[in-house]
Amino acid sequence: MDKTTPIPLYFQFKNILLDMMKEEKLQPGDMIPTEFELCDIFGISRTTVRQALTELVNESKFYRVKGRGTFVAQDKINQDFIKRIESFKAEMERKGYTPTSIVLAFEVVEAPVEVAVALKLPVHSDVISLKRLRSADHEPIVITQTYLPYSSCKNVLDYDMNNKSLYKILSKNINTKINKVVRNIEAVIPTKEDCELLQITKTTAIQVFHYIGYNKFETPIEYTVSRYRGDKNVFTIEQYLS
Repeated sequence: MDKTTPIPLYFQFKNILLDMMKEEKLQPGDMIPTEFELCDIFGISRTTVRQALTELVNESKFYRVKGRGTFVAQDKINQDFIKRIESFKAEMERKGYTPTSIVLAFEVVEAPVEVAVALKLPVHSDVISLKRLRSADHEPIVITQTYLPYSSCKNVLDYDMNNKSLYKILSKNINTKINKVVRNIEAVIPTKEDCELLQITKTTAIQVFHYIGYNKFETPIEYTVSRYRGDKNVFTIEQYLS
């Protein structure tokens, strides 16, 4: 700690902790020393320590457990699928995670109104409903509810969707291969089901993506609602000046 520089002490201390995380001297799940212990170790005031820790908690680098202390948080998964069309499995493997899926529901149902409108289907049309809990390194991160037109995608029912990539299956036919995806994003309060499946509390943010996948002929083939846990995901969007 350099007390002669104009750089605030809390900011210096914060960067020391971040460097310790990068060097793996502090690892996810580690409990850090108490505020009083940190004051003694670094020779700084409790106010300085508290300000740095508060910022790190607000940035989701650390988290607090009442009555226990402050802990190093797991890194968030940088979800860059917004920039490309890619299956969950392919994206997670590209980033070094082991993806797994659990099928929660896989059946033919009558399309809800929202789904019929999104897929441009007549009312009462049959659709394939595929609901999955998807994890990275065995930690649940998203619940996906996908709807497909039964008339054009009935072959999907022949596959074990615990292990297969939906996009790979759809890509076998030019009429169902996804060529473009339009996504809408919103933040919502988690439901009871979100909390149970994603192993979160009711105060954890949920980011919901509604997206429609189109084939090369601009026909909607897929309508999906994905519910991501906000404490484990961060989303990257690139924009360019036209």
